Amino acid sequence: MNHLLVVGFYLINVGYIALVLRSDQKPHDLVEAIEIFSHKIGIVLLVLGVMHFINVKIFSSMRRKAHKLVPPPPVETTERTTVAANA
Repeated sequence: MNHLLVVGFYLINVGYIALVLRSDQKPHDLVEAIEIFSHKIGIVLLVLGVMHFINVKIFSSMRRKAHKLVPPPPVETTERTTVAANA
């Protein structure tokens, strides 16, 4: 399932980049072309950063819920654990 989420994330990112990098503006010189390109790249990076933090938040909440649902297995007392507990 993790690979499917990664592939979906990449497809959304590539599609978004393809849409955003299109421009109707015609630069008149190299400086203006670099400014337009850097503006577009900045927008893409901000959106990708927000998407990344949303994914991290979702996965951490899923992990937190999974840990709450399944308690850890009980530890069997052995000679080592009783010695460590009494020390």
